[in-house]
Amino acid sequence: MYLCALKTTPEVFKKIIFFLFSMLISNLLHAQETKIDQYVKNWQIGDNLGTIDSLKIDSLAINFQNNNYMDNLSIANSFNGNLGTPIQSKIYANRPVSTDFIFSESYLPYLQNSQSIRFYNTKTPYSLLKYISGGSLHRESDNVGILFTANANPKTNFGAQLDYIYARGEYKNQAAKRFAGSFFGSYTGTHYIAHGVISTNNLSNVENGGIAETSYITNPPYGYTEAQNIPVRISVDAQSTYKQLEFFYNHQYRLGFEREIKKINDSVVTEFVPVTRFIHSLRYENLEKRYYEKTLEQNFYKNTYGSQTNDTAATQRLTNYVALNLAEEFNKWARFGLTAFAQNEIERYAFLKDSTLYSSSLSSTKIGGILSKEIGQKLTYRILGEISLLGYKTGDVLLSGNINTNLKVWKDTISLRAQVFSSTTEPSFFLQNYESNHFKWHNNFDKIFKTHIGGTFAIPTKSIQLEAAIENISKLIYFDSIANPTQFSGSVQLLSMNFQNVFNVGKFALENKVVYQESLNDVVLPLPRFSLYHNFYYHDVWFHVLSIQVGTDVRYHTSYFAPSYMPATGQFYNQRSMKVGNYPILNVYATIQLKRTRFFIEYYHLNKLFMNGTYYSMPYYPANPNIIKFGLTWSFYD
Repeated sequence: MYLCALKTTPEVFKKIIFFLFSMLISNLLHAQETKIDQYVKNWQIGDNLGTIDSLKIDSLAINFQNNNYMDNLSIANSFNGNLGTPIQSKIYANRPVSTDFIFSESYLPYLQNSQSIRFYNTKTPYSLLKYISGGSLHRESDNVGILFTANANPKTNFGAQLDYIYARGEYKNQAAKRFAGSFFGSYTGTHYIAHGVISTNNLSNVENGGIAETSYITNPPYGYTEAQNIPVRISVDAQSTYKQLEFFYNHQYRLGFEREIKKINDSVVTEFVPVTRFIHSLRYENLEKRYYEKTLEQNFYKNTYGSQTNDTAATQRLTNYVALNLAEEFNKWARFGLTAFAQNEIERYAFLKDSTLYSSSLSSTKIGGILSKEIGQKLTYRILGEISLLGYKTGDVLLSGNINTNLKVWKDTISLRAQVFSSTTEPSFFLQNYESNHFKWHNNFDKIFKTHIGGTFAIPTKSIQLEAAIENISKLIYFDSIANPTQFSGSVQLLSMNFQNVFNVGKFALENKVVYQESLNDVVLPLPRFSLYHNFYYHDVWFHVLSIQVGTDVRYHTSYFAPSYMPATGQFYNQRSMKVGNYPILNVYATIQLKRTRFFIEYYHLNKLFMNGTYYSMPYYPANPNIIKFGLTWSFYD
């Protein structure tokens, strides 16, 4: 049990000493203390309207050890046990909205695309270097990233972002690679604003089907105490790949007026107030999922139809979106904004059918409108309605609304938010039609109907937030016990509550996240009833420049029949033979920030040293054993 931790020590600490030395040199060369927000602004484009969502630069030292693709998704996740492999949140609210290309969903947290890219405006060139590593000797998982952006003039910015993962994994036949790159640019003029992104994502992971027997975790026989020696259920060379190419361009022309905001001596300072916006978005996507077996796997799968496995599914999608927006200032008597929009999608789907490429082209057109009030502190709201009128999604409807208000109570401000939506959605083409060497289905599923009512209560000054929601899903489609898509004829109800709080006493803090979920049909929609994250730490700034955080955190969820994972299709499917959960993962860590450099070191799964249990992420896929992780980022902005 102790060998794994001891074997990692020499190699890991050589790297740690090197990075700490590099960090010291870097900050000696940049000894002048500056505030990054004075030099770099960044934002994301929240929707096809080109709505700008301003963000803070990622420069905080607190909880840097959790700044990774898995922990950023949610506090409880199902994954193959290795960085870069398919992943699904066990928190229903954190799962992505179903996509037309179902094979994307398990890779979404790793993707660079127009929804995840940050745009920048910089006074000086800005760059960020990242290196995160962890694992036992010769089984490391490495993540390297680089970001560079600079302004050509005060209105025009260009940048590039690259991210690479190479993860061998602690278990046999588990390696994963991922390369993501993007070029982005923006122009933020008075009347004309534009944002553009070209991104590519290439992911590949070896499929092992999970470990052969659960006893290798609970009571390993002699010679199988180390993770890499445990037998797995797929012994042949089987590999999944996912590729995505996207081009996105959003631009708008604004009409408005100049408004005086203040006078300085004899000078008048004005700002441009947009009243009318003409908006156009163009998006092209090329998505491809492939599953390949070098030699035919005949024992793991229930069905095998051919003599070789080279499954391919692909989608090409071209989306055009046009909108006319009248801002709140367009009407001085009634302060609200109005937007009318139309969207057309042209899609081509393809997969191999009896070793022959089968393809189908579909299109869909929808129209909609938005009524909103987004200026002010006391009351804001946004009401959206859209309907598909033409194409294979005819009859799809989405109605949603949210309202926000802030109430002053003594010296605190209470934030309240309510959200409701109702949707009718056509199932994905690939849920209806798909063929491969191990799976074939042709369905005629009905539309899926969802209704949701939720609300949020928050006291920001006390770091308290409580969310509650009720959701009803009719005609839910899920993958059954043999990993085929099936549609439930009735309705599934879900109740959820999410509580977050940070309790501070001097230099010490206790961070709490508690999620309660109650699925009234856990055969169709299985979820852990409770998921917990607790983080106790000490934080202080030494010598006015050195930020230190030292702490311990734990993740835990109650036992339930967690979905398992099907390698050939990349889908998570329901099962009733093995429960997962009721086992904590305890970590200890330290983070350091010295001016522009952040560093962390973490001992992951500390409790494996003194605790036995079934530490499974999902059936047959155990979480990593006890390992050391560390990471470093440098930022440069002069």
